[in-house]
Amino acid sequence: STADLERVLRDRLPAIVMSSEGADFLEGDLKRLQAARVLGIVHLQIVHYRVSEVGDICSERPVRGGLTAFGKSVVAECNRLGMLVDVAHCTSAGIEQALDVSAKPLISSHGFVADFQPSYTMDGARARGLHLPVAKKIAAKGGVVGFWALGQQFRSLGGMADAVIDAAQKLGAAHVGIGSDIAGMPTTVMPTYAAFAELAELLERRGLKGEDLDNVLGKNYV
Repeated sequence: STADLERVLRDRLPAIVMSSEGADFLEGDLKRLQAARVLGIVHLQIVHYRVSEVGDICSERPVRGGLTAFGKSVVAECNRLGMLVDVAHCTSAGIEQALDVSAKPLISSHGFVADFQPSYTMDGARARGLHLPVAKKIAAKGGVVGFWALGQQFRSLGGMADAVIDAAQKLGAAHVGIGSDIAGMPTTVMPTYAAFAELAELLERRGLKGEDLDNVLGKNYV
């Protein structure tokens, strides 16, 4: 709950935000979303590695035209239940449709901002890019774009820091975050969370200071 969140932040208590990477468990039944919320799921990534009842994914040939009617109803129901909508792995069309439906800010939790239009025909990492015009729409609606730590994309943690700084300049520091995907990377520039402190130092050296730095490192997500 909001009260729980405020308490753990105030008292500096270790805590976990429960999420699901993909809404596949719904199997087309919207009632299951409320059941998940009762169980404590408060963050829902609506698609993952399967073209599903919810919609297309960015790494496979699109067949749904973005989100299905059911997928759009999932976004609206998340708003009603107080669940954060995460559009990572969605196609550009799916993200824009989610933005049209949602009355609340969205996030794209882990990936990168691309100056090209990503396509399922590209290799896995490039297909996962978030096209800059779409990223700007997420930011304009108050949302956040999280950067992963993929080793195939960034040669070093400094390279990741450069990308975060670039995005902060283009989207605003209030709309950028870190979504390391630390347990999901085949290779990573952030092998353990000990690297998080190093990333903070690198970002500060590149000019991200004070409140902007704190926001990018976590407060934007909060």
